[in-house]
Amino acid sequence: MAEAKSAGSRADTVSMAIREDILAGRLEPGARLTFPALSAEHGVSVGVLREALARLVDRGIVRSQPNLGFRALPVSTEALAELEKVRVLVEPLFVRQSVLEGPLQWETDIVAARHRLERTPFFDAEGRPSNADWCAAHTAFHIALTSGTGSARILEIMERMRDETTIHHRWVATYDSDTVARMAAEHHELAEAALAHDAERATDLMRAHIESALHEATGGPLRSGSSSAASI
Repeated sequence: MAEAKSAGSRADTVSMAIREDILAGRLEPGARLTFPALSAEHGVSVGVLREALARLVDRGIVRSQPNLGFRALPVSTEALAELEKVRVLVEPLFVRQSVLEGPLQWETDIVAARHRLERTPFFDAEGRPSNADWCAAHTAFHIALTSGTGSARILEIMERMRDETTIHHRWVATYDSDTVARMAAEHHELAEAALAHDAERATDLMRAHIESALHEATGGPLRSGSSSAASI
Protein backbone atom coordinates (compact mmCIF):
# COMPACT_ATOMS: atom_id res chain seq x y z
CA MET A 1 0.00 0.00 0.00
CA ALA A 2 2.79 2.41 0.95
CA GLU A 3 4.66 1.58 -2.26
CA ALA A 4 1.56 2.28 -4.37
CA LYS A 5 1.03 5.57 -2.56
CA SER A 6 4.65 6.53 -3.14
CA ALA A 7 4.35 5.77 -6.86
CA GLY A 8 1.20 7.87 -6.99
CA SER A 9 2.98 10.76 -5.29
CA ARG A 10 5.87 10.54 -7.74
CA ALA A 11 3.39 10.53 -10.62
CA ASP A 12 1.78 13.68 -9.18
CA THR A 13 5.16 15.41 -8.95
CA VAL A 14 6.21 14.43 -12.48
CA SER A 15 2.78 15.31 -13.87
CA MET A 16 2.99 18.83 -12.43
CA ALA A 17 6.57 19.28 -13.68
CA ILE A 18 5.65 18.30 -17.25
CA ARG A 19 2.55 20.51 -17.04
CA GLU A 20 4.73 23.48 -16.09
CA ASP A 21 7.07 22.76 -19.00
CA ILE A 22 4.14 22.74 -21.42
CA LEU A 23 2.53 25.88 -20.00
CA ALA A 24 5.85 27.74 -19.97
CA GLY A 25 6.58 26.83 -23.59
CA ARG A 26 9.62 24.69 -22.80
CA LEU A 27 7.81 21.82 -24.52
CA GLU A 28 6.41 22.98 -27.86
CA PRO A 29 2.89 22.15 -29.03
CA GLY A 30 2.72 18.72 -30.61
CA ALA A 31 6.14 17.73 -29.24
CA ARG A 32 6.58 13.98 -28.74
CA LEU A 33 6.82 13.00 -25.09
CA THR A 34 9.12 9.98 -25.17
CA PHE A 35 9.57 7.61 -22.26
CA PRO A 36 13.39 7.27 -22.38
CA ALA A 37 14.04 11.02 -22.36
CA LEU A 38 11.40 11.92 -19.76
CA SER A 39 12.23 8.96 -17.51
CA ALA A 40 15.87 10.02 -17.46
CA GLU A 41 15.02 13.70 -16.95
CA HIS A 42 12.70 13.10 -14.00
CA GLY A 43 14.39 10.00 -12.59
CA VAL A 44 11.31 7.81 -12.56
CA SER A 45 10.27 4.48 -14.02
CA VAL A 46 8.28 4.09 -17.22
CA GLY A 47 5.28 3.01 -15.13
CA VAL A 48 5.32 6.21 -13.06
CA LEU A 49 5.82 8.31 -16.18
CA ARG A 50 2.93 6.61 -17.98
CA GLU A 51 0.65 7.39 -15.03
CA ALA A 52 1.84 11.00 -14.98
CA LEU A 53 1.15 11.45 -18.70
CA ALA A 54 -2.25 9.78 -18.40
CA ARG A 55 -3.19 12.42 -15.81
CA LEU A 56 -2.20 15.15 -18.25
CA VAL A 57 -4.32 13.50 -20.93
CA ASP A 58 -7.26 13.71 -18.53
CA ARG A 59 -6.40 17.36 -17.96
CA GLY A 60 -6.49 18.04 -21.70
CA ILE A 61 -2.93 19.24 -22.31
CA VAL A 62 -1.44 15.98 -23.56
CA ARG A 63 -2.74 13.83 -26.41
CA SER A 64 -2.45 10.05 -26.61
CA GLN A 65 -2.85 8.08 -29.83
CA PRO A 66 -2.55 4.30 -30.34
CA ASN A 67 0.88 3.34 -31.68
CA LEU A 68 1.95 7.00 -31.69
CA GLY A 69 2.46 7.58 -27.97
CA PHE A 70 2.03 10.86 -26.16
CA ARG A 71 2.34 14.40 -27.50
CA ALA A 72 1.98 17.84 -25.98
CA LEU A 73 -1.27 19.59 -26.87
CA PRO A 74 -1.15 20.82 -30.49
CA VAL A 75 -2.42 24.33 -31.19
CA SER A 76 -4.16 26.20 -33.97
CA THR A 77 -6.12 29.39 -34.48
CA GLU A 78 -9.22 27.28 -35.10
CA ALA A 79 -8.81 25.35 -31.84
CA LEU A 80 -8.33 28.60 -29.92
CA ALA A 81 -11.50 30.05 -31.45
CA GLU A 82 -13.47 26.96 -30.45
CA LEU A 83 -12.05 27.08 -26.92
CA GLU A 84 -12.92 30.76 -26.49
CA LYS A 85 -16.45 30.14 -27.76
CA VAL A 86 -16.88 27.58 -24.98
CA ARG A 87 -15.41 29.99 -22.44
CA VAL A 88 -17.75 32.80 -23.43
CA LEU A 89 -20.71 30.51 -22.75
CA VAL A 90 -19.66 29.12 -19.38
CA GLU A 91 -17.17 31.43 -17.65
CA PRO A 92 -19.55 34.42 -17.33
CA LEU A 93 -22.06 32.07 -15.68
CA PHE A 94 -19.43 30.88 -13.21
CA VAL A 95 -18.56 34.50 -12.41
CA ARG A 96 -22.21 35.36 -11.91
CA GLN A 97 -22.74 32.52 -9.45
CA SER A 98 -19.56 33.41 -7.59
CA VAL A 99 -20.64 37.04 -7.24
CA LEU A 100 -24.00 35.94 -5.88
CA GLU A 101 -22.61 33.31 -3.50
CA GLY A 102 -19.00 34.28 -2.79
CA PRO A 103 -18.03 34.62 0.90
CA LEU A 104 -15.47 36.96 2.45
CA GLN A 105 -12.60 34.56 1.71
CA TRP A 106 -13.53 34.68 -1.99
CA GLU A 107 -13.23 38.48 -1.92
CA THR A 108 -9.86 38.18 -0.19
CA ASP A 109 -8.66 35.74 -2.85
CA ILE A 110 -9.66 38.13 -5.63
CA VAL A 111 -7.80 41.03 -4.04
CA ALA A 112 -4.67 38.90 -3.64
CA ALA A 113 -4.88 37.49 -7.18
CA ARG A 114 -5.41 40.94 -8.69
CA HIS A 115 -2.45 42.36 -6.77
CA ARG A 116 -0.21 39.53 -7.98
CA LEU A 117 -1.38 39.95 -11.58
CA GLU A 118 -0.92 43.72 -11.59
CA ARG A 119 2.60 43.41 -10.16
CA THR A 120 3.74 40.69 -12.58
CA PRO A 121 5.23 41.93 -15.87
CA PHE A 122 3.57 40.64 -19.02
CA PHE A 123 6.83 40.63 -20.98
CA ASP A 124 9.86 38.70 -19.76
CA ALA A 125 13.42 40.04 -19.44
CA GLU A 126 14.06 39.38 -23.15
CA GLY A 127 10.91 41.19 -24.24
CA ARG A 128 8.97 38.05 -25.07
CA PRO A 129 5.24 38.10 -24.28
CA SER A 130 3.24 36.00 -21.84
CA ASN A 131 6.06 34.90 -19.57
CA ALA A 132 5.40 31.96 -17.26
CA ASP A 133 4.95 34.05 -14.11
CA TRP A 134 2.34 36.27 -15.76
CA CYS A 135 0.49 33.26 -17.16
CA ALA A 136 0.34 31.69 -13.69
CA ALA A 137 -0.90 34.95 -12.17
CA HIS A 138 -3.49 35.35 -14.93
CA THR A 139 -4.80 31.83 -14.37
CA ALA A 140 -4.98 32.39 -10.61
CA PHE A 141 -6.97 35.60 -11.16
CA HIS A 142 -9.57 33.98 -13.42
CA ILE A 143 -9.92 31.00 -11.10
CA ALA A 144 -10.31 33.31 -8.10
CA LEU A 145 -13.13 35.17 -9.83
CA THR A 146 -15.02 31.93 -10.49
CA SER A 147 -14.33 30.09 -7.23
CA GLY A 148 -16.97 31.76 -5.07
CA THR A 149 -19.44 28.89 -5.35
CA GLY A 150 -17.03 26.45 -3.70
CA SER A 151 -17.83 23.88 -6.41
CA ALA A 152 -15.04 21.37 -7.02
CA ARG A 153 -16.52 20.59 -10.44
CA ILE A 154 -16.45 24.25 -11.51
CA LEU A 155 -12.85 24.52 -10.29
CA GLU A 156 -11.91 21.43 -12.32
CA ILE A 157 -13.53 22.84 -15.47
CA MET A 158 -11.87 26.22 -14.96
CA GLU A 159 -8.41 24.76 -14.40
CA ARG A 160 -8.66 22.68 -17.56
CA MET A 161 -9.89 25.61 -19.66
CA ARG A 162 -7.21 27.91 -18.25
CA ASP A 163 -4.44 25.42 -19.09
CA GLU A 164 -5.62 25.02 -22.67
CA THR A 165 -6.18 28.77 -23.05
CA THR A 166 -2.70 29.57 -21.72
CA ILE A 167 -1.04 27.16 -24.14
CA HIS A 168 -2.95 28.44 -27.16
CA HIS A 169 -2.45 32.11 -26.34
CA ARG A 170 1.28 31.55 -25.84
CA TRP A 171 1.73 30.11 -29.32
CA VAL A 172 -1.15 31.49 -31.39
CA ALA A 173 -1.87 34.98 -30.10
CA THR A 174 0.04 38.18 -30.81
CA TYR A 175 0.27 41.04 -28.32
CA ASP A 176 1.40 44.64 -28.26
CA SER A 177 1.52 47.25 -25.50
CA ASP A 178 -2.02 48.48 -26.29
CA THR A 179 -3.40 44.96 -25.94
CA VAL A 180 -1.62 44.46 -22.64
CA ALA A 181 -2.97 47.79 -21.32
CA ARG A 182 -6.48 46.88 -22.45
CA MET A 183 -6.31 43.53 -20.66
CA ALA A 184 -5.04 45.16 -17.48
CA ALA A 185 -7.91 47.66 -17.47
CA GLU A 186 -10.45 44.88 -18.04
CA HIS A 187 -9.00 42.79 -15.22
CA HIS A 188 -9.26 45.76 -12.86
CA GLU A 189 -12.90 46.41 -13.83
CA LEU A 190 -13.76 42.73 -13.43
CA ALA A 191 -12.32 42.65 -9.93
CA GLU A 192 -14.12 45.84 -8.94
CA ALA A 193 -17.48 44.55 -10.20
CA ALA A 194 -17.01 41.24 -8.40
CA LEU A 195 -15.99 42.87 -5.13
CA ALA A 196 -19.02 45.18 -5.38
CA HIS A 197 -21.19 42.05 -5.82
CA ASP A 198 -22.58 43.49 -9.04
CA ALA A 199 -23.49 40.22 -10.74
CA GLU A 200 -24.87 41.73 -13.94
CA ARG A 201 -21.86 43.97 -14.56
CA ALA A 202 -19.35 41.24 -13.70
CA THR A 203 -21.10 38.85 -16.08
CA ASP A 204 -21.16 41.39 -18.91
CA LEU A 205 -17.53 42.36 -18.35
CA MET A 206 -16.34 38.76 -18.40
CA ARG A 207 -18.23 38.06 -21.62
CA ALA A 208 -16.75 41.17 -23.27
CA HIS A 209 -13.28 40.30 -21.94
CA ILE A 210 -13.32 36.87 -23.54
CA GLU A 211 -14.82 38.14 -26.80
CA SER A 212 -12.18 40.85 -27.19
CA ALA A 213 -9.43 38.34 -26.41
CA LEU A 214 -10.81 36.00 -29.05
CA HIS A 215 -10.91 38.78 -31.65
CA GLU A 216 -7.33 39.86 -31.01
CA ALA A 217 -5.87 36.40 -30.46
CA THR A 218 -7.10 35.02 -33.77
CA GLY A 219 -6.34 38.13 -35.78
CA GLY A 220 -2.76 37.18 -36.62
CA PRO A 221 -0.75 34.19 -37.87
CA LEU A 222 0.65 31.44 -35.70
CA ARG A 223 3.83 32.50 -33.94
CA SER A 224 7.18 31.32 -35.19
CA GLY A 225 7.97 27.75 -34.25
CA SER A 226 4.37 26.57 -33.91
CA SER A 227 3.33 25.89 -37.50
CA SER A 228 4.49 22.29 -37.48
CA ALA A 229 2.43 21.64 -34.37
CA ALA A 230 -0.70 23.38 -35.52
CA SER A 231 -2.63 20.45 -36.90
CA ILE A 232 -5.10 18.77 -34.54
